[in-house]
Amino acid sequence: MLTREKVEKILDKAREIDSKLEMFGAEKHRYKLNPPVPEAFVRDVEKKCGFTLPNDYRRFITQVGDGGAGPDYGIDPFRGFWKYGYFQEDRFAEQRRKEWRRSLTLPFSVRPMEPDEIGEYAFSKEAYQRQPEKFFVWVEPEKESDDRWCTDGSYELGTCGCQWDHILVLNGEHRGRVFTTDNEGGFALDAYSFNEFYTRYLEGLADTKAFRERLEQWRGRFDHR
Repeated sequence: MLTREKVEKILDKAREIDSKLEMFGAEKHRYKLNPPVPEAFVRDVEKKCGFTLPNDYRRFITQVGDGGAGPDYGIDPFRGFWKYGYFQEDRFAEQRRKEWRRSLTLPFSVRPMEPDEIGEYAFSKEAYQRQPEKFFVWVEPEKESDDRWCTDGSYELGTCGCQWDHILVLNGEHRGRVFTTDNEGGFALDAYSFNEFYTRYLEGLADTKAFRERLEQWRGRFDHR
């Protein structure tokens, strides 16, 4: 079971190794956890919005840390739920947020990706050919007038950079699973639970030899001497 003490011990060692925060995304999260979010806040959000968080993610943000260190640019804090944005702050911002909150209560509707569809999305053909069963495509509404988003029924955990994000599914047959999305309607299964997703990240740091090697490889991308 993940505890704040265990997680911080691994993160502290990773920060010692990558003291200059050179690894991709490290400058943002700095290998640090945010304080846990109050359980009462989570219950209030769930009650007002009409969805429930998967148990392992809920436990993590209320007992371990409300985001911070994590894959790529880290895990976004749930504490900022009511001010979720990447919406332009104008007179329409709150209406957009209301539409987004409503979208979280809808089913996450995807189907398996077909071989001839891979070129339509940002995922590589090689990745698809290795594990085609992990790739999915958004099922669009039958009516064009339906105001639906391809990330309906899912909550954004954090960004991978550019157009890529990690999402946690809240509703439907994939509830509790973590996907990477290209935000164009393509999805790749990352983990069967948040706990698996985050534990894999920690294991990558805890193996200090492998972590040092990845750090050197990442540095090597920018070494043009």
